[in-house]
Amino acid sequence: MSDLVEFVRARLAEDESTARWAADYRSRPNGGRDLSGDERWQWVDPGSGARLRLGRRPMDHLQRPVSMRSTGTYPWQSRPGFGPHHVLDVPFVKEGTALHIARHSPARVVAEVRAKRLLLDMHRPDGRGACAGCGEPAAAGGCTTVRLLAAPYADHPAYQRACAI
Repeated sequence: MSDLVEFVRARLAEDESTARWAADYRSRPNGGRDLSGDERWQWVDPGSGARLRLGRRPMDHLQRPVSMRSTGTYPWQSRPGFGPHHVLDVPFVKEGTALHIARHSPARVVAEVRAKRLLLDMHRPDGRGACAGCGEPAAAGGCTTVRLLAAPYADHPAYQRACAI
């Protein structure tokens, strides 16, 4: 079970690192080491700054420039023209894609990683060949919970097909 658990822990570390990097606060004018990842995003009209209401019609496209902004002050202001909330400007984006990007902001990814790590901590080997969390045998790389946590990473080269659900 430990090989699969270590595989999942490594993927979660990659997910968390990427999310924290997306919300990297080290580039603020006074520097700093805060990589909290506590960053939520929304799409706005670049001219007015008004939040866009998305998701009414799944096939709609935003066929005009739009901006992604943080809901809190985004500290990266090292480039001229980038304000305190700037994340991204795009000339065109599918509405469903825009919704997906905003929904999976760094704050959400970091929270999901934290929850999945707690599940892994609960579903550890008990020393007798079973899972301490659910009592299932740890055969085929882990209990069902650990194998389910590994499933989203099936496209990773180190994924163990024998552990598939």
